[in-house]
Amino acid sequence: MVDVHATPGDDGPTDGDEDTRVSDGVETPARGRSGEPGPADGAPDRQLERRALLLAVGAGGAALLSRAVAAQDEETEPPDDEPADEAEAEDEEADEADEATDEEGADEPAAGETETVAVVDYAYEPGTDSPHVIAPGTTVEWIWETDNHNIVVDAQPDEADWPGHEPIENTGFEYEYTFEVEGDYEYHCTPHIGLGMVASITVTDDPDAAAGEGPIDLVPPSAMLLVVATTVSLVAVLGLSYVFMKYGGPPAE
Repeated sequence: MVDVHATPGDDGPTDGDEDTRVSDGVETPARGRSGEPGPADGAPDRQLERRALLLAVGAGGAALLSRAVAAQDEETEPPDDEPADEAEAEDEEADEADEATDEEGADEPAAGETETVAVVDYAYEPGTDSPHVIAPGTTVEWIWETDNHNIVVDAQPDEADWPGHEPIENTGFEYEYTFEVEGDYEYHCTPHIGLGMVASITVTDDPDAAAGEGPIDLVPPSAMLLVVATTVSLVAVLGLSYVFMKYGGPPAE
């Protein structure tokens, strides 16, 4: 290896210049005497700063462009869309209210309607096994589906004048009456009263409340089940006691 150093009298590097070192025939620049990096050392940082600046400018431009497009879309929308949407919403609410009213009206008999009662063997349906509750002004139509039945009135409000239909009729006969006076009406079939062919009608302004009324259970079902289970247990214990006392003693000598 050959080292070449410049002398003070030569035109070589001075105190502020960079030294040049030759190793194996290759010249490499050396750091300055002050230890500061050469010009190429800060290049990567400057490139990163430029990229960050470009990215920031690009993001800002994209945001401004998106806002301009959104504003343009809002300006181009037809002005009648909002009133149209409000009108459609009002129509939908009105339709829902009408449907709710129709459903409520379907559950409650209204005045002026007609209800049918089937006259079958030993029963009026509804009226015998299920409550028959109607509103004032409702017309009830009885239709004979079996033979030998009639309608004999047993009780009705004082202001009412329901005559019933006492002649015996057969299958296919129809009879109707419009109930105007509120109150309870009771009637029966003469040929089959002994078989439980009786019925009742309740006329009221509040059919739902009247239909909800029924016989009060004096003993809840759970209590009734407990009573039955206790009775069965007592019978079993008494039976086992009897068998033990009769057959369980010591054998006779």
